[in-house]
Amino acid sequence: MEQIDSLISAAGIDGTRAILEAFQRSTTDLLKLISDGLEDGALEDAYRTAHAIKGSAANVGAQMLAETASSIEKACRAGDAASAAAKLTDAQSHFDLFCVHFEAHLAQF
Repeated sequence: MEQIDSLISAAGIDGTRAILEAFQRSTTDLLKLISDGLEDGALEDAYRTAHAIKGSAANVGAQMLAETASSIEKACRAGDAASAAAKLTDAQSHFDLFCVHFEAHLAQF
């Protein structure tokens, strides 16, 4: 929650809520793009999308999501679509859990 507190200090509660909303929208779209890329065999596209998730997740403190996105990147680079797809399920779970914790933390203010 340290990263979230830093966001609150920098952007205020309303700004941090806006950041969360943007993160939720973009990550939902990006996770879908990875899924589509893996289904289509577009591993390079899935790799780039996982890289984007890794960066944005790290910026808001979603460390488990960032780490899982990194694993998806590695699987895509290795040409292992099945492993990337399995990790995508984990990424979705980490994303959902982070959003719940982020919202709960903001509710304290």
